[in-house]
Amino acid sequence: MVQQGGGRVVNLIGNDGVKPSYWEIAPGAANAAGQNLTLSLAGQYGKHNISFCAVNPGPVRTERWAGLVTAMSRDMNLSYEEADKLAPASIPLGRIAEVEEVATLVVMLASPLMHMVNGTQIEVDGGQEKSLMDRLRDRREGRRRSHEQ
Repeated sequence: MVQQGGGRVVNLIGNDGVKPSYWEIAPGAANAAGQNLTLSLAGQYGKHNISFCAVNPGPVRTERWAGLVTAMSRDMNLSYEEADKLAPASIPLGRIAEVEEVATLVVMLASPLMHMVNGTQIEVDGGQEKSLMDRLRDRREGRRRSHEQ
C-alpha cells in the first residue's frame, strides 16, 4: 500500500474488546489487542495515505452464532431457545445483527469516500450491554443450582 500511494484497511474484530464480559475474558483480550493494533497502525501509516479503522460487531446471525448458542445452552443447562434469547435481551434494539448490516458498513468504510475515517472503531451491536447478558446468565445459573439442591 505504501508503494501504491495509499489505501484503506478495515479490520473486522468484535465488540468483546470494548464491552467486557467475565464470560468472554479471552476473546475480549484478543479483540482488545486487534483494536489496539488498528489504532496504532492508523497513526503509523497515515503519513503514507493509508487509513485504518475497526468494525466491532456484537452477536451476528451466522453459523458461528448458532454454534455459540449451542455451547451456551450446554454450558448453562438451558434449552437452545432460552440460550438464543440471552444476547437479544442485552441489546436495546431487541435482536442480534444480520450479516448484511455488518457487511454494508465494511463496504462503506472501505470506500475512498471514507478515507478520513482513520484510527476509529465502530460497534455494530445495537447498543449491547454485556453486563445485562452476564446478569441474565447469573440469574439462570442461580436458578439451576437451587433446583439441583
